[in-house]
Amino acid sequence: MGIFEIHKLMFSFQMTTMIMDGEEELNREELDFFLKGNTSLDAIESKPFKWISVNGWKDAVRLNELGGTWATLVEDLRDHEKQWKAWYDQTAPEESELPGKY
Repeated sequence: MGIFEIHKLMFSFQMTTMIMDGEEELNREELDFFLKGNTSLDAIESKPFKWISVNGWKDAVRLNELGGTWATLVEDLRDHEKQWKAWYDQTAPEESELPGKY
């Protein structure tokens, strides 16, 4: 009764991140990016396509810098623009798979 229905998902997320941190499986840089986005004031290269927002491009560049799974994100966006644009234009893109290996 202490946790309201609307708080259960946030509580589950917090517990999961705490468990992952305890088992040293949590990537703190990715978690920080997930929670805050790109907060850097550094200048970045101009966005390559009109349909990408400035903040969206800034976030993509930052994800690319994190490496790992995201190490080729900027290159993939440039090389497969039509696929990314089709995903971007969907009514609910969060419900479909990202283009490429993501």
